[in-house]
Amino acid sequence: MDLFNSILVGLPVFILLLGPLMLIHELGHFLLAKKAGIRVEEFGMGLPPRAARLFKRGETEYTLNWLPFGAFVRMTGEEDPSDPRSFAAQPKRWRLATLAAGPFMNFLGGFVILTLAYLFFATQPTEFQYRINSVMAGSPAERLGLQPGDVILAVNGADMTQRISPAHHEQPAANALRMQTQKAIGKDITVVVQRTVEGEAQPRQVTLTGQIPANANPNAPLGVSLSFNVTKSERATYSIPDAIAAATDDIASIFLALARLPGELINQNIPLEQARPVGIVGITSIGVSLVDERTTETQGLLPFLRFAGFISIMIGLTNLLPIPALDGGRILFILIEVIRGKRVDPQRERWAHAVGMIILLSLSAVIVVMDIAQPITIR
Repeated sequence: MDLFNSILVGLPVFILLLGPLMLIHELGHFLLAKKAGIRVEEFGMGLPPRAARLFKRGETEYTLNWLPFGAFVRMTGEEDPSDPRSFAAQPKRWRLATLAAGPFMNFLGGFVILTLAYLFFATQPTEFQYRINSVMAGSPAERLGLQPGDVILAVNGADMTQRISPAHHEQPAANALRMQTQKAIGKDITVVVQRTVEGEAQPRQVTLTGQIPANANPNAPLGVSLSFNVTKSERATYSIPDAIAAATDDIASIFLALARLPGELINQNIPLEQARPVGIVGITSIGVSLVDERTTETQGLLPFLRFAGFISIMIGLTNLLPIPALDGGRILFILIEVIRGKRVDPQRERWAHAVGMIILLSLSAVIVVMDIAQPITIR
């Protein structure tokens, strides 16, 4: 896909995916600020520069801005408590609640999106293949010649296409591939893959031969990270309690995966590059791949909606990190105030948030470059 088409497809996906998630985040801050009696000077839909002033209700201006995603809330005196209606002049409990309301809305939004996705758009995979997301440097897979994007068709003559009975509510697992590769530790191995080559209309079938060394990691003998390339699925019906339970399981899996991540990296069960941060370009790229014709034909909108739910949860978690300029950084200053018994000097706090913002913007720029230089794909 050329640059023009990438932008043409990616921009609407970016706006539809991230725009509402950032909007509900700011809506959380807005509603709690109003409840606390904080003067909200402006609630902007989209990001500046301003395109139009829509209306003014009470003391708050409602504006439409040129960058068509997200929103922002401008409150009086976020660090300066001299004005009694300012954010900084409010009791600690209201400041904490106002700051936490944004991430809370993302958690709530993620839960609602996931629940509705299972309730109205659920599908059950009935057939899938293993697809390689990344190959660890120096791994047996790299020596074999396996590449990201390869779909594994067979290992040592064993068919790797997995068929699932929806009646048994089975979930895709890497067990079949792991079992075959574990058997090959210290022996020769033949892997047949389907590979898409740039410039070719149809994927080609490639046979690779080599050996898995005797000292290979038994939990990941090939040294690859995998996703499941669903080739067939059926419509699944969830009751409201089942949809809520499935959404809760998804959210729990996010926290569990984050808790396990350091250990997985240390044990080299997943490649380091697979755990790198993803920015707006990477998120948009993944979103585009989840609404393409092939994905929607086999799985409907469920993958895209689940991804939206996951991103909402991650926005909430990221904003709670104790980094100045983020909600978590501002919460940290309030907790320091609680411990010290007095407020941090407003000028120092203002500088801390300014430095934090510069660091975050710099990091975001680096991540965007990484997203472009090393695109993350899931197909």
